[in-house]
Amino acid sequence: MKKCPECGNPSYDGAPVCGNCGYKFPKAKVAVPKGEDIFQKKPKEKKTSNEESTINILKKKKLLIGIILLITLIVICGIVLTGSSNKSTPLPTTDSAKFSEGNFGFKYPSGWKEIKQVDENHPGAKFFQNAENTTIEYYNVSTSSASLKEVTQERISYAQETGSFVDLVETITLDGRNASNIILENADGDYTRFVSMFSDGELYVFKIDGNSINSITSDEINSVVNSADIK
Repeated sequence: MKKCPECGNPSYDGAPVCGNCGYKFPKAKVAVPKGEDIFQKKPKEKKTSNEESTINILKKKKLLIGIILLITLIVICGIVLTGSSNKSTPLPTTDSAKFSEGNFGFKYPSGWKEIKQVDENHPGAKFFQNAENTTIEYYNVSTSSASLKEVTQERISYAQETGSFVDLVETITLDGRNASNIILENADGDYTRFVSMFSDGELYVFKIDGNSINSITSDEINSVVNSADIK
């Protein structure tokens, strides 16, 4: 309750005028609570997401891609190297000579020298020697053997009878046909390699003698063997 300042008549707090004398009460000042500054910047909330940042994801993806590329490169190199190991190095066309006798021929390095030796079992055999003193003999004989397999078996039996150890027996392809490749370790520690081609009752043979397996299976020797041609 409030009293009129003019007549003292009591009035309720919200009365605009005095009910007795008509005095107008002044309007009460209402205190306005201090509001928040709408322009005040609120601090940024930190993301609580469990997702990784884009940069970290890219780094991990780059690492994974790099590993995959490296593995792919290793596989490709392995395939290339394996393929290369199965192919002999061709002889330079400007540094090779041609041997031809009857319907058989082959190419050999011009640095090889033809030497005079005698094979009592194969008269007319031709002998060459390379820079490593490996001897390469070629001969051609008629045979009663019915197949290359039979020829190979006869060669193995003879080697065992003479005390040689059979180190390798395999079938290879020369001039588009099967050929026999046999490597023997002789009783004296040296090595002999026989590469035989069989066609129409004729046997064409490379006999290669050296002091190690490497000397009789070198790229140079393999290139000569692979150049063999039956017309």
